[in-house]
Formats: sequence, structure tokens, C-alpha cells
Amino acid sequence: MRLILVQRDGTDLYTTLFSSETSREILRFYRPEKTPYGVSVRVISLGAALALAAELRWYLKRYVALALFEMAPGRCCTLACAHAIEQREVDPDRPPDRRLYIRFQEGRPVVTEGPDGDLEVWALPGETIGER
Repeated sequence: MRLILVQRDGTDLYTTLFSSETSREILRFYRPEKTPYGVSVRVISLGAALALAAELRWYLKRYVALALFEMAPGRCCTLACAHAIEQREVDPDRPPDRRLYIRFQEGRPVVTEGPDGDLEVWALPGETIGER
């Protein structure tokens, strides 16, 4: 499982996270990887990913355009959907009605309705996850 943090335009999220003592302290037990779109952090479980996202909440609000939780290779869910899965409101093995697809172009996420993306993203009904 991975926590995928897509950086806002004009932000180098990896450098931002490691230039702050607070976020360095939060990430000390992880090995975040710099990616063309932001940062990827390998975690042990959905609960651990949600806990890490909660600890990084200040950084997510300011520097992250989209936080995704990779449930399986190529399949992610949004923060709201991850919370719903943890609360057992959504079955993690049954695809929801709302699925979007993201492909990365030049390090930026492009959201599509069809399965032509790099990642399938599960979202809650009515939830938006980016610009089209």
C-alpha cells in the first residue's frame, strides 16, 4: 500500500517536506520517494496511511493537490473514500459506482471518465478529485 501525494503546481513537495523539521520528524520512519508528480510513501496498511495523512494534514492543505491511497497496483481511492473503507461504509473489494481514471502528463494529473488512465481512482458519490 502507498500514500500518493500529488503536489500543487509550482511546488516541489519532496523538498518542501524535508525542509521542515516537523515533517521530517513525522516521516522519520518512512522512506518517501520523489516522483514526477509529488511524493509516494509506502505504508503497511490503510490505517497507517490514514494516520500519516492526518499527521501531515497541514502540508496536505497547503502543498498537496490530491492525496490518493493505493489499495492495489493501479487502483487508488480518495481520502474520503479511504475513510469510508476504514469505517466499513464501503467494501474495499467491490468497485463503487464512481470510478475515475488519472493519467499523468508532464507530472500533472489529468482526470478522465474512461479507463484510459494510469490509475483507477475510487471516489464517493458527488466527490470531485480534480479538474478535467
